[in-house]
Amino acid sequence: MRNLLLSSFLAIVLAACSLGHYKKLIPSTDAPPIKSIFGDHFNSFLFKTNITVYGKNFSGLLVIKQLKPNDYRVIFTTELGMKLFDFEFTDSAFTVQYCVPQFNRPALLKTIQQDIEIILMNKVKTSSLQHLKDEKNRYLVYKQKEGKFSNYYFQDNHKNQLIKIEHAKGQRKKTTFVLDNYSEDIPGTIQIQHHDIKLKIELALLKK
Repeated sequence: MRNLLLSSFLAIVLAACSLGHYKKLIPSTDAPPIKSIFGDHFNSFLFKTNITVYGKNFSGLLVIKQLKPNDYRVIFTTELGMKLFDFEFTDSAFTVQYCVPQFNRPALLKTIQQDIEIILMNKVKTSSLQHLKDEKNRYLVYKQKEGKFSNYYFQDNHKNQLIKIEHAKGQRKKTTFVLDNYSEDIPGTIQIQHHDIKLKIELALLKK
């Protein structure tokens, strides 16, 4: 009984910490235009990739290829070359070219689609962004609103780099994207951690 009460108390405290997380952000009037993670024009990026979903681990290579502006092909294979999924993203459409049964479940597929769309930033380019900053002026924060959900893109004021993205519903953080180890303005690592489902995606840049 005592352990149950302690667990309940900790859950309430953690929930309280996550609620109101964005109320400390204040408007900014001097924010420069947001920069895309991968830039506006590129050929392809290759990442060593690890996806952990509900206790199952899938590792291999993920390539992000730009076919034309705002049109991308994202392919995940094992290191032996077996294709696990193959998606195409445009401004207005998401197409599944191929997907193995382990990923081809509606809820999981929708979540991975959303994760990739967030880092491709197609919708950010056509959205009206709200410009914010933290109280200590360490970050510029670009807020993209989509219905009940919002994406917060955090840019370090000193490095002029996107270092974190948070996907939230209302004031509650649902997914955190950490961008680190930059080289020539491209993040060398991207970690995507979901907080309400058991899904984690880790990307380490191999080739650009």
